[in-house]
Amino acid sequence: MHPFQLLIKPCSYDCNLRCTYCFYLRVGDTVYANVKRPRMNDEVLESMISQLMSYRFPESIFGWQGGEPTLAGLDFFKKAVSFQQKYGESGQVVGNALQTNGILINEQWAQFLSKYKFLVGLSLDGPKDVHDRYRRSINGKSVWNKVMNAAQWFQRYGVQFNILCVISKANVNLVKDIYEFFIDNGFYHMQFIPALETGENGELAPYCINSNQYGDFLCSLFDIWKQNPNLASIRTFDAILSHYLGYPKGSCTFQKKCADYLLIEYNGDVYPCDFFVQEKYKIGNLLNTELSKLKHIRDNSFGKIKTKLSDECVNCKWLTLCYGGCIKDRIFPGNHHPDRTYFCEGNKQFFDYAAKWFQTQAESIREHLIRNKKM
Repeated sequence: MHPFQLLIKPCSYDCNLRCTYCFYLRVGDTVYANVKRPRMNDEVLESMISQLMSYRFPESIFGWQGGEPTLAGLDFFKKAVSFQQKYGESGQVVGNALQTNGILINEQWAQFLSKYKFLVGLSLDGPKDVHDRYRRSINGKSVWNKVMNAAQWFQRYGVQFNILCVISKANVNLVKDIYEFFIDNGFYHMQFIPALETGENGELAPYCINSNQYGDFLCSLFDIWKQNPNLASIRTFDAILSHYLGYPKGSCTFQKKCADYLLIEYNGDVYPCDFFVQEKYKIGNLLNTELSKLKHIRDNSFGKIKTKLSDECVNCKWLTLCYGGCIKDRIFPGNHHPDRTYFCEGNKQFFDYAAKWFQTQAESIREHLIRNKKM
């Protein structure tokens, strides 16, 4: 069996923030409209963990997301780890990743995440005035200080974390300010995600950026970052360098096919991806059907969509870097060419601008490795 990972929503859409650009809140208005406080129970948690651990993959990966997963409580995650220990064999490798807005993080959380080596993604869009524009509490209050406090707890206890920054109208023209803010605060691992959603009229939501703005952002960020590329890790740049080194990109957006994972909802419902939690995409429920069978269903249905490329993509010189982009960015309602990513032109702009540099860097790294091997 080919290894796969789990992306888990222990609290489904439930969140203690109301970020303007959140795409997952609508799950509470559609798929689980009658569920007011979704929480994963012990039966689903234990069944999910025991099944994945039983496959004895080289590494069993559990990604905990939301909504806001920390609403499940620290005791829930302690229980999850205990189940992993119960159903794992001696020496079996387990990886846990947690994506959080940081609001509930305190010393106890930081100690736990450090002890069990969770990799954390912390949502932060930049300095206070930038972050506050689209990320606020349910009551509309600023939460920036709490997010920064979470980062300080992580740093104090050695929790491995990266910054998840949404590129929106709030920061798309502030590349230098955003990058320097992260560096000045000791945040050296970054992921930049372009906002792409529609409003009620089906048009691009007012906080979103267009493809050209995305391309400009990446080129400007690259110019700053390459002055000292060893200082910070930026996921998009890492993916491109990995490609030229002959390794997997580590980013499903640029991979030939969708990543090997299943999305697990709070009640055990299984979907192909968190961008496609809709009734028509539901695969099944892990309490009724084994995860391996559900993954097989996904691979033979949803999993094939990304491989269907337009003639323009097939003939594009950047095909092996992009592979048409993410499916959800292809079928975006405002996309005039739904057979390729909405960000196609922005990606091309960036690849034209920076690919040669990455190729040269990859060649230098290979030469360095060969020289060291001969010594």
